[in-house]
Amino acid sequence: MVFGSGCVPRAAVGSYVHDDARVVSGLPSEVQRGYPAYLRLKQRVDFQRIYRHGVRVTGRYLVLFLMQTDGNTSRFGVTASRRVGGAVVRSRCKRRLRELYRLHRHVLEGRALDMVANARGGCASAPWNRLENEFLHCLRRGLDLAARAQRGGAPPGRGRS
Repeated sequence: MVFGSGCVPRAAVGSYVHDDARVVSGLPSEVQRGYPAYLRLKQRVDFQRIYRHGVRVTGRYLVLFLMQTDGNTSRFGVTASRRVGGAVVRSRCKRRLRELYRLHRHVLEGRALDMVANARGGCASAPWNRLENEFLHCLRRGLDLAARAQRGGAPPGRGRS
């Protein structure tokens, strides 16, 4: 549909442009790559519960919060405050952290955990291998602390790495 000015209205552009771009680029959609919606934390209440009752592991580029759950799946949420940067920088941080989770979700096999990653300054521009190593280090440390907290060894909350 083209109007007199030769412009295509936004509604007409819609999703087929994005679908065509995926087909051309050869990239599968996020759902096909293994991060479906039911594995995502979305509700503020869930984030607050994890902050309050979970264990915390701090790194240079991110802070991970982990909490054991009664369910049978692990869920993941990402946040980036305005202190990290503008909207573009925050979005890049969140995309990078979601991709790290997607790539290393196999580490959580057989565990029921809710996990939140908070981006810190420099997350968007950090070299990928450094960010990945830090994510894995924080994840292992967090799993250790969460298991210890569930056994009653250490109080949940404030583990620093």
